[in-house]
Amino acid sequence: MKDTIGIQLTAPQSTSTYVKQASVYLILLAFTFISIMPIVWILLAALKPVSELNANLFAFPKYLTFNNFSEAWTVGKMGKYLMNSVFVAIPRVFFIILLASLAGFGFGKLKFPGRDVLFFIFLFGMMVPIQAMVIPLYYTMQSLNLINTYWALILPSLGLAMPFAIFMMRTFFKDLPDELMDVSKIDGCNDFKAFVHIMLPLTIPAITSLLVFEFMWSWNDFLLPLLFVYDDAYRTLPLGMMYFFGEYTSNQSLIAAGVSIAIVPIIMIYIIFQRKFIEGITSGSMKG
Repeated sequence: MKDTIGIQLTAPQSTSTYVKQASVYLILLAFTFISIMPIVWILLAALKPVSELNANLFAFPKYLTFNNFSEAWTVGKMGKYLMNSVFVAIPRVFFIILLASLAGFGFGKLKFPGRDVLFFIFLFGMMVPIQAMVIPLYYTMQSLNLINTYWALILPSLGLAMPFAIFMMRTFFKDLPDELMDVSKIDGCNDFKAFVHIMLPLTIPAITSLLVFEFMWSWNDFLLPLLFVYDDAYRTLPLGMMYFFGEYTSNQSLIAAGVSIAIVPIIMIYIIFQRKFIEGITSGSMKG
């Protein structure tokens, strides 16, 4: 009995295919360059002495100095502003994820009267701009004696961010198989145990995506601190940077160092959670 060896020949790709692929890569490289260059320029400007930066705005630094970072951190109070943003962002993100996960599970997997109507009422919150609510929000915080406190920056943001967070978590819970709930009930789990032990671990990509979004929005929030905080001790990074820029307008190297300090936490959060974040963003398009 003779052994036969099959050889599968693949047709070579045409020249037009290579041209299309090369064009796509060139376009991606161009957009990458456009996106990265401002960040690179800011970092290089922060590492220059101000005299060298004023002499040539785009020249590569002759020698690197980290004095601008230390001065921005201490004299420019960037360290204090950064810690205030951390104190606001961590509880804000934690409570949003906690409440949105519970609400998303309820809207996505539980059946109760008026479920869809209540969910659409939540969705209406996404249609109301924050500028339309700042006056009642201010008087509410004032009546609770929370003006110029961290709670004035945390509590209103929970309500403002909740519609999107609930919508996102409800979508992920709804995409999970209903059979998982049936199996959990057969094993003796109630709805809460099924949520904690079965459903919640499956939504880690969604939770990670929500974490990155909410941390970024909290970190960049400017309007609420501007409204509710007037003491320098409670200023968050975006608000503090406004005063920082106004005070050191002539020192562009110091401003560049402050901007570099401000963007580091967001970049670190994305690098740490990028795998689950991308999985959470793309999982919706991979289903169905």
